[in-house]
Amino acid sequence: MTTNRRVFAGIRTSTLSFFREPFNIALLLILPALSIQIYGVSLGQFPEIGMFDAAGSLTATGRITGAVFATGALAGVLGLFQMISARNADRRLVISGFRPSELVVSRFTTVLVVSLAISAISTATLAWLLSGSLDAPLIVFGSLTLAGLTYGLLGMLVGTILPRELEGSLLLVILADMDNVFASGLFDIDEEITQFAPLSHPHELVSQAVFSGSLATDHLLPAAAFVVAFGVLSVGAYSYTLSGGGS
Repeated sequence: MTTNRRVFAGIRTSTLSFFREPFNIALLLILPALSIQIYGVSLGQFPEIGMFDAAGSLTATGRITGAVFATGALAGVLGLFQMISARNADRRLVISGFRPSELVVSRFTTVLVVSLAISAISTATLAWLLSGSLDAPLIVFGSLTLAGLTYGLLGMLVGTILPRELEGSLLLVILADMDNVFASGLFDIDEEITQFAPLSHPHELVSQAVFSGSLATDHLLPAAAFVVAFGVLSVGAYSYTLSGGGS
């Protein structure tokens, strides 16, 4: 089997195995919508003039924050589970002739496909709850995809170095919760600190797209930098594991 055919077979197998699970489909359809609505309703209970510092209405800001959180956290947890479930199978594939690079491409592509699916659902839900008032839906979709990829790759990294479902998923959810606090912009936190929160840049991209219909170009490069950084780390750790390193 040629390299291209092996890569395609790996992508097809890992992607189909994900979408064949009814629980995964349920998470994709329910969690983003639920998170967006809960965040929006919760923040909407507070007076517009109060303890929070929001660029737009609190309800809209809450829904944006919920969309970014749901996209990132869900992609991260699914990326984690993918790495844990594929750990032993991928080692056997390497022994049978697959190259580690081919398997890395397969896993990364699955994370990308899942991130695109979650982002599409989050964008559609956000547009529906905001009464179809998204002026730049493609920017919102692309920005949410960046959030999904960031945490999807982080989930791959955690799943490689901490291959236990309970501990790994708890770590990811805690990180996403803390990250979301910094990213939301609702609290008076110095920008010198918030810029190091991975979700802060996708959040700003989505917020500006929703409230002004424009692209926050100053946040585009930092958001992409987090994707590249987590990508390099996850690929390095995964390749090391497949080559016989680690436990």
